[in-house]
Amino acid sequence: MHKDFVFWAIETTISEQGQDELSGFSALRIHDGLCKDTLFKARLEQDGCEADVLNFFEDAVLVSHQEYGAGTLQRRLKREIPNIMWDTSELSRIFFPMLEHYDLPYLAEALSLSQPEDPILPDSQRKAFLTWKLFQACQEKGLGYDLSFFDQAQAFLDDWAGKTFFADLRREITLSFPERKIQTDLVLAPWAEGLFAAISEPIRVKIPDSREWVGKVFADGGILQQALPGYECRLGQSKMADLITEGLTTAHHVVVEAGTGTGKSFAYLIPSLWYACRTGRKVVVATHTIPLQEQLQKKDIPMLRKVLPFPFRSSVLKGKGNYCCLQQWLACLANPGEIRSREQRLAVLSILCWLRETKTGDIQEISKVAGVMELWPNLNSDHELCNPGKCPKVGVCFLFRARKQAEEADVLIVNHSLLFSDLKTNYNVLPEYHELVIDEAHQIYQTALQNLGAELSLETLSRLVEGVYRRSGPSFYGNAKQRLVPLMSRVPAVAWESFEKHLEEIPELSAKILEQARELFQLYTGIIGMERTLRLVSAHTALPWWDSLVIQVENLTGRLKALDQLLQTQLGILNADEAEQLEELKYTISIHRRELQEAADIFTLSLGVDNPKQVTWLERNFRLYLKTSPLEVSDILKEKIFSRLDTVILTSATLSMANSFSHFLEDIGLPESTKTAIVDSPFNFEEQMNFYILKGGFPANNLQAGALADLILEIAECLQGRTLVLFTAHKLLQETHTALEPGLKR
Repeated sequence: MHKDFVFWAIETTISEQGQDELSGFSALRIHDGLCKDTLFKARLEQDGCEADVLNFFEDAVLVSHQEYGAGTLQRRLKREIPNIMWDTSELSRIFFPMLEHYDLPYLAEALSLSQPEDPILPDSQRKAFLTWKLFQACQEKGLGYDLSFFDQAQAFLDDWAGKTFFADLRREITLSFPERKIQTDLVLAPWAEGLFAAISEPIRVKIPDSREWVGKVFADGGILQQALPGYECRLGQSKMADLITEGLTTAHHVVVEAGTGTGKSFAYLIPSLWYACRTGRKVVVATHTIPLQEQLQKKDIPMLRKVLPFPFRSSVLKGKGNYCCLQQWLACLANPGEIRSREQRLAVLSILCWLRETKTGDIQEISKVAGVMELWPNLNSDHELCNPGKCPKVGVCFLFRARKQAEEADVLIVNHSLLFSDLKTNYNVLPEYHELVIDEAHQIYQTALQNLGAELSLETLSRLVEGVYRRSGPSFYGNAKQRLVPLMSRVPAVAWESFEKHLEEIPELSAKILEQARELFQLYTGIIGMERTLRLVSAHTALPWWDSLVIQVENLTGRLKALDQLLQTQLGILNADEAEQLEELKYTISIHRRELQEAADIFTLSLGVDNPKQVTWLERNFRLYLKTSPLEVSDILKEKIFSRLDTVILTSATLSMANSFSHFLEDIGLPESTKTAIVDSPFNFEEQMNFYILKGGFPANNLQAGALADLILEIAECLQGRTLVLFTAHKLLQETHTALEPGLKR
C-alpha cells in the first residue's frame, strides 16, 4: 500500500467578489502510520511558498473530507496539484452506509474516532486529524472483506479517484491474508437463526392473568418507575392504558385522544404485548409516519424488551418496495454499463457493503446515501416477477424473511398504507389478526381516500404494458420465448403450439395499446389546459370533447381487455398441467392480468361522472395523472375493518372537535356509542408556554428566505439555541437553511 499520506482540511470564507478565500488550512503528513510533519495556513501566506507546499505534498496521496476545497488551494498555489486525491466523505459513505449523515463531527462521534490530545487546536487542524482517523476506520473496514467484494466493485470504479484506494486494499489483503477464502456467491450478513427457524422462540414464562396487572405497571412504584430512571407516573398514560386493556379484553373498539406528552406509545404497546402473549393472538400496530414506526422499532420496543417480565416477539413489515430484491441486485451487478452517473456507481459500492451487514434489506437503512434512491426502483422487490415463494433466492430473500417474521410476531408494526394495501387485496398482504391499534389516527380518513383510490399516468401505463412486451429488455413475452423450448421437452402434455400462437399476438396488441394510450393522454392534456387539476363532472358531457373522450377510453379499455383475455387463454392452456416448472409462468401471467384489469377499471370509472360516491380528476404534477377516489370511505372502513376485527384502538393527539368525537366517528364509520375518551396532556401550557404574534411580519404570498433567516437567527440567539422552526414548504425550508447557515457558524 502507499506509505505516505497527507491529510488536509481547509476553511474558506466568501469574498466580496463571491469567491472562496482561504481562512484556515492544516495538513498532516503521515508516514507508515505516524505523523511525520505538519503544515499550517501561516506557511501558505509566505511569499514563494508554492515550492515548499508541493515539496510537503511530494508523492503522497492527499486525503480530505469533501474535496471541494481543492480548487481554493490550487488557486492560492497558482498551479494544479498532481497528486492522487481521495475523499473520506465518499469512502465513509461506501464503508459505513447505514449512518445518519456524513459530516465529519458526526462521523467522529458515531465511529468513536480518536480525538487529538490538544483540546484547543485550530478547527482546520482538528479536521485534518479526524480525517486521518476516519481514513483508518475505512481502511480497517475494507481490509476485513473477501476478494469477491473487490471483484464485484471493479466494474464500477472507472473515472473515480478512489479506484486506487480499492486497488491498495486488494493488494494488502492478498499479501497479508493469503488464506482468506474467495466467495463465489452473494455475500450477506449471517442470519443466526436460519430462515426457516422461528424468531428467537421466547422462553415460556407465566403471563400475568389479571388485566389489573397492566395498570400496576404504570403506577407509582410500578415496573416502569423501577426500571426506567427519571420515569414519572402520569395519570393520563395510566388511564389510556386501562381503556386499551379493557377494549382488548372485552372485544370492543376504543377511540382515545391523548395530548402531547401523554406517552401514547407505551400506553398501547404494553397492553398489546401483554394481551398478545397471554392469548396468542397477534396485535397489529399501524402508524402513519416512518419516524414513528422507527421510534417504536428502535427505541420503545427494545426498552420494553428489557423492562417487561415476559419475553415477546415483535416485527416491522413494510411494503414490497422497501426491500432489496437480490435477483434485481445480481442483474445490476451483471450490467454495470447501465449505471452511468458517478454518484450512482458509488452508491452501488455502498450497497455492496450494506448487504454484508443488513439483516432486513430495508431501504430506510441506507436512504441517506447519495445516489441510492435513484437506483432503488430497479433494485426493490416491487416488480411483477417477484414471487418470494418461487424465487431461487428464497433462502436469503429479505421480503420472504420479513413476512415470516410478521407471521410469528406477537405485535406487528406496519404503516397505514400497508394496512390499506391489505384491504385492497382481500387480506393477502398481512398475516391473520383480529386486534388493531391505529396511531396517528387523525390521518386515517385521508389515507383511506388516497389508498382506496387509484391513479394512472402514461408512463405507468407504458411500464405496465412493457412488462408484458417490449422490443428490448426483460418482459413476459421475452421470458416466455426464451423458456419455450426447454418447457416443451419438460412438460410435453401442454398444448405449446396453441400457447406460442397466442404469444405471437402479444407484440401487435401491445403496440396498439401504447398508441391508443398516447392519443388518450394527449387528449387529456388538451382538456386540462393550463390548469393544475381538473375534476371531471357531469357538465362536461355537454362539451365538444366529451364524445371523443368516451370513444378514446372505450377503445383503450377494449384493447386492455383483449390483452387480458389473451393472457387468460394462455393461463388456461398452462392450467391443463400441474407441473411445478409452470408455476412461475402462471404466477407472472396472473400478475399481469390483475394489473391490466385494474388499469381498465380506472378508465371505466373515469367516465362515471354521475356517480355520487366517486370522484375522478386530472392532475398535473411533473407528469399528467388520471386519478379516481371514493368520496366516502366510512362504509368501506366499517365493512373492511370495524365489522371484521374484534378490537380496534384509534389514538392521536387531535381527534375531537369541541370535546366531541361525532365528526371523526361519522367520517370513519363508527357508531356514536363507541367508547371514547380525552386524555389531557400532562404539560401545563398556561404556565410553561408563551404565544407571540409578530407584528408587521412577512407577507404570506412573498416570504423571503433571507429576511426569514435573519429573524430565526435573532430568536435563536435570544433563546441560546433551543429553537424548532416548522415550514409548510420544503423549497422555502432549503432556501432558509442556506441563508441561515453562515450565521449559525459564527
